[in-house]
Formats: sequence, structure tokens, C-alpha cells
Amino acid sequence: MSASRLPPTVAILGTGWLGLPLLTDLAGDHAIRGSCRSPSGAEAIRAAGGQPYDIDLPAAAGELPAFLDGADTLVITLPPGGRTHGERTTEYYLSALAPLAPFLRNGLHVLYTSSTGVYGNAVTGTVTETTPVAPDTASSRATVAAERWLREHAPSLAILRLGGLFGPGRDPIDFFRRREAIPEADAPVNLIGQQRAVAALRFVITRRVTGIFNLCAADHPSKREFYGDRYRAAGRPPKPFLPGGGAGKRIDSTKFRLLGGPEL
Repeated sequence: MSASRLPPTVAILGTGWLGLPLLTDLAGDHAIRGSCRSPSGAEAIRAAGGQPYDIDLPAAAGELPAFLDGADTLVITLPPGGRTHGERTTEYYLSALAPLAPFLRNGLHVLYTSSTGVYGNAVTGTVTETTPVAPDTASSRATVAAERWLREHAPSLAILRLGGLFGPGRDPIDFFRRREAIPEADAPVNLIGQQRAVAALRFVITRRVTGIFNLCAADHPSKREFYGDRYRAAGRPPKPFLPGGGAGKRIDSTKFRLLGGPEL
């Protein structure tokens, strides 16, 4: 297999806001499999050029063996669901991953879309992959647990800690729609656009990259600058900005950039 070609079979577990665009991007090169939980999800996968499988872990795992049969790469984009499951999120999330264990064999390249939320909100300054994780939400605690579980079960694993995702249907200015003002306006922004995230995932798949990598834009403007520009571009008056946060974390993706991958 050349460095520019995809593996023959890529299975994407979770075809939501990030998984479906990834499937669409990859489907032009090979037959791609995607998991879904509804007839509308199956139709979206077919329309994108993929083959749908009815899988809703942990309860509906009947098609999991066929989904992974002969697969060369498994991409896991399942969200932990902290808002739904609260303090039981870690228990639920690990139970959703558990049916994968018999299939995480030697030769299967596994990608897990983690989050820079695993570092927590208290950390300051430059954050690299060697920075200790300090999860402080139900979702981030479950994500750390999932990383550990996958490291124990997947011999060939890439953990991709993505910054805040934005793109179609996720305008960053909507992140604060329920707030009267934007807090910590001097804090650096740590985001990555959907298409750049997809390009990074494609690169990791084609090169069969393993290891832990932060994926975040290199620039870290302040919230005041970034969101002010977004409000002006949308023709909307910005919300008030509250000072503070200047010492906040800056996610460093140098490790990924040194691989020679696409711009983040």
C-alpha cells in the first residue's frame, strides 16, 4: 500500500457530525462502512457512498461482526454523552466500547477521536501530549477512561485529542447563546474546523499513524478577538466580553505537524 492510498476497508463507528463527513471524504477511494442507529442514518450513509450497518452499542451489536469482518481500519467517533448520562457516563461509555474487545486484533488500525477536554480547565500555558490529563466533567472523565481502555485492548492505536470543533451547523458564536456575556475574554481559543479535522483523520488513516496527538489550530487568538470577528462577519452585535483568562491553556499540535500532515 502506498502512502497516498487508503487501506482497503475502513469502518467508521459513529457517523454523526464528524463521522459522516469523514465517510463522505473517504468513500471516493474505497468502499467504506458506517454504523447507524436509524433508517435516516442508513440513508445518509448510502447517499455519501458508504455501506450502513445497524449498530447502537452496547444494546444493538448484532451487526458488529459483519461491520468489522476484514476491516483494516476502525475509526471510533462515538461521543461519551455526558449531558445524557451524568455521573454514570464513564460506566455507560465503557459498556458501549466493551463489545469491540474481541475484534481489536493485531493488524487492525484503530483511531479514536478523543478531546483536548481531557486536560481540564485548570491547566494553563502550553499543553502538549505529555501534559497530565485532569478531566473535570462527566464527558472528559469518560473520555480518559476510554483512552485507557483502548490502550489496553488495541495493539495499533491512534488517539487524536481534538480541540473544539466548529463548522457547518456549529457556529462558534452559538457556543455562548445562553449566556448574557462571554467570560474570560482574554483566554486563548483552541479550535479546529471540521474539514481540517477530516483531512487530519484521512492522513492518520493513510499513513497508519499510531500514538497520541493533539489536533488544534496553530493560532490561538483571544476570545475577544476571535468571537468579535465572528460576530462582525455575521452582521451581529457582539455580546459583552468579561475580562480574564489570559493565562489559559494553549493546545500545542507540534507533534502532529512534525509528521508532515495537512494544515490544522
